[in-house]
Amino acid sequence: MIIFAVCKGRKRDMTFAEAYVQLKAFARIDGVVLGVVWLVGFACFVGMFRYPICGMLCMAVVFSTPFLVAMRVGSFRDQVLDGVISFRRAFGYSLFTFFYASLILAVGVAAYFHFWDHGFIGDQFTLLLSSPEVSGYARGMGYSDEMIQMSLDVWKSVRPVDMAFQTIWSSLMLGALVSVVIALVKRRGK
Repeated sequence: MIIFAVCKGRKRDMTFAEAYVQLKAFARIDGVVLGVVWLVGFACFVGMFRYPICGMLCMAVVFSTPFLVAMRVGSFRDQVLDGVISFRRAFGYSLFTFFYASLILAVGVAAYFHFWDHGFIGDQFTLLLSSPEVSGYARGMGYSDEMIQMSLDVWKSVRPVDMAFQTIWSSLMLGALVSVVIALVKRRGK
């Protein structure tokens, strides 16, 4: 497989190492963009407890993520690689984008829970689960009041750094699944 790089208007063969560095550099930029979008989504998640419209914005961010990453993979393919990208490279680009975005989100989540939360989200979940509608629904699903209280106690005992690691883990796992689909859709041969 020959990889080309544009070097002052002329093409030259690019080594695997150079192609890998190029892929990571472009994915890093798109990861920062996605990370900022995710931070806005996280802010909307926190804000939805006071302003319900923020919940809709949070869901919009969540559902737009695969489309945003697919758009950026397509842009990388068309603008940098002259319209040709393999499944492996598209998957790697997408996965690196999710990786860098998850690092940014994890830092934001850790900072929020360390400096600003002071139990706000845990209290909001307590209020939500103590409402008659939700507690009745939970009981109907087979959860006892003790189980609900134990879950809330566990939630309140989680440290900010644990939240950050959980954010990275879940973002990468979901990102890997979405990356497979994105790579299948965006791959294009010569």
